[in-house]
Amino acid sequence: MSFARPHFAAFASGAALLTGLAQTASAAEATFLVQLTDYSGDDAYFSLYLVDADDRYVRTLWVSGDDERWYKDLPRWWKYVGRAPQDLDAITGASTASGDRSIIRIELEDEVLDAGYKVRVETAVEDQQNHPVDVEVALESALGGERVPGTGYVRYIRYQW
Repeated sequence: MSFARPHFAAFASGAALLTGLAQTASAAEATFLVQLTDYSGDDAYFSLYLVDADDRYVRTLWVSGDDERWYKDLPRWWKYVGRAPQDLDAITGASTASGDRSIIRIELEDEVLDAGYKVRVETAVEDQQNHPVDVEVALESALGGERVPGTGYVRYIRYQW
């Protein structure tokens, strides 16, 4: 599957190893496409993060929006980051405009694929409602390439590895 040429592409390399996984874990490059709806208002901030089979936060994969003062407007994710700090500089990019898309490339350890882990997206737009679970999708081979609809500013997310 190939994605259409985006208006904005964000690339990330998730280099940090997951807690509890072997230090020698092999990795697969996963590509996520997050397509936003057409909405009125400022550009969206969103966090793309990994949760385990028990819905526990594991790590942040990507943050759309590089101005840290607005991260608190993603309160669920921000609470997780406060409990498990990580360097976000290497995994952030510009905020994403209405109707635009972000393509994010991330190294994911083989142990999280087809093992009950999920990717969750939280979204926020200034002076508008935020969506703590705009979309959530299991990292399952069978779902690769399928569009999973969001419930807020995300029209859909899809991925492949």
